[in-house]
Amino acid sequence: FFLGANWTTVYLGIEERHPNSKDAEAILGLSSLDPIVDSLIVLVAVALLIFLIGAIVAARHIAKVPTIRLVSNKQPPELMIARGLTWHLFNSHIWSTGQDAAAVIKNELQLLLPGIKIFLDVDDLDDIGALEEYIARSQMILFFLSKGYFRSTNCLREVRSSLTMRKPLVLVQEAHPAKGGTLEELRAECPEDLQAGVFEANWRLAVWHRIEDFQLVSLKIIAEALLLRMPNHCRMSSLPLFVPGDASTQTLVFSKPVVLWASPANPGAAEL
Repeated sequence: FFLGANWTTVYLGIEERHPNSKDAEAILGLSSLDPIVDSLIVLVAVALLIFLIGAIVAARHIAKVPTIRLVSNKQPPELMIARGLTWHLFNSHIWSTGQDAAAVIKNELQLLLPGIKIFLDVDDLDDIGALEEYIARSQMILFFLSKGYFRSTNCLREVRSSLTMRKPLVLVQEAHPAKGGTLEELRAECPEDLQAGVFEANWRLAVWHRIEDFQLVSLKIIAEALLLRMPNHCRMSSLPLFVPGDASTQTLVFSKPVVLWASPANPGAAEL
């Protein structure tokens, strides 16, 4: 394009100064601008074609990315946020045992719920002294319960401010023994004055595993808890969700007949 424009400028300049001569043809080897114009048209057409192909490929890729849908109408849920708030979800975690999972939760929810706004310290924290303000500007708070969470000064600030502001919570329990443990073990780390507000208020609880299909189940639990706190769903007690192609939408069968053995010493096994 740049070369074509320069040649056009030079050609027109020569023609303007020597209108009746053959100087332009002698210097540039062109008797008219038609070859340059035709080349530019072809280049523009090729560029537009490449852009169109890229747009189609990108659109098809986006269309294949699974997103959370409502079971009721098979449509993606509408995300809403109360006036004056900035984030739909605040992700509270301790770096030493929860940073990797917290990042996965944010990234996956952004894919599953396009448009969701999630506070994560590595992305959004400008002032460690303003944690309470960030909590105040969030619609729901996620406590990622892993080892050391309740021993962290900043995590306890987030817990106390969330309870004081009566923010709705969703609890995510790290199941890996090296990073989390049982709910009883995690509760034992929690200060006694906070235990009732965190563990006895019937908040939704998701267990975080390192297996993709199990993680999707946990992400749907988090998403449902979040959506139920939005103005358009706040009067509902449950909101069934699914992701196209996930295990809950498939008919699972054995590839060949199997035999199941039930021990009489295992109560309920035979009935199951």
